[in-house]
Amino acid sequence: MKALRARLAEGILAFPATPFDRSGALDRTAFEHHIADLARFNPTALVPAGGAGELFSLSLDEQAETVRIAVAGAGKVPVLAGVGQGVAIAVAMAQAAEKAGAAGILLFPPYLVVPEQEGLAAYIEAVARSVGIAVIVYSRNNGVLSTDTVLRLAESCPNLVAVKDGVGDFESLVGLKLAAGDRLAVINGVPTAEIIGAQCFAVGIRSYTSAVFSFLPELATRYFEALKDGDRATVERLLAEFYLPLVRIRNRRRGYAVSLVKAGLRLTGHDAGRVRPPLVDLAPADEAELAALIARAAGLIEEAPIGAVAIR
Repeated sequence: MKALRARLAEGILAFPATPFDRSGALDRTAFEHHIADLARFNPTALVPAGGAGELFSLSLDEQAETVRIAVAGAGKVPVLAGVGQGVAIAVAMAQAAEKAGAAGILLFPPYLVVPEQEGLAAYIEAVARSVGIAVIVYSRNNGVLSTDTVLRLAESCPNLVAVKDGVGDFESLVGLKLAAGDRLAVINGVPTAEIIGAQCFAVGIRSYTSAVFSFLPELATRYFEALKDGDRATVERLLAEFYLPLVRIRNRRRGYAVSLVKAGLRLTGHDAGRVRPPLVDLAPADEAELAALIARAAGLIEEAPIGAVAIR
């Protein structure tokens, strides 16, 4: 697990979409191709059945099947299975992921309720102790973990290797990073995490999650390389001309963070079907705007040489 923890400390965690066919059922063939396409770019990890993979709408059988397909097609890329809902369902999902050969799980906050810290810790402990594989806990929304809770969990759960932060509170992030030291990897996991990538790199948080990698892996990889190389010119150009316009579309309607991924795949020739209710697909005007952004992306990659200007 030390090797996985070290790997998770730097790089991009990719979140594949879950393709559905016209009847709304899991499209296994499309998912196999999707995983193979992403694995070619060697992300830090692949996270099937995550937020972009619509974990919240999958049955237990579908969650387990997406993990099996991802493990079979990921090659040397570690697979971290999305796990969540109530504690009994989360345990069942985690154990199915372990049986399928996943390297670890990404544990989402429990369904609906806003627990006290001791209740949230008990939820995480119950799931972590049910498996022998690595656990990455997702801190956001109704499941925001305090630094003290994380440190206690690190002592009680040896297989806890990382925290994915979905809040972006830098005071808490810096405190957690300093307190956890090498014991835990801290991952920037806010929506469109690239937006605060440079700030996170400045405090030593060098890994993040990327929905963009799911449909534009070349652009996502180029942006990470620019961050790593201290190439301010490329970072600022990609932010201004791609990521910030993308965020403006994402913020227009609830659930668009997921819908954008499905639309992006469709627009790049990798149709993953529609999102499942209660989410809604992009409105036609919003999809047209996304199409223009994607068309511009190829040019941005060509126009953004790596290592041009170092960040000081």
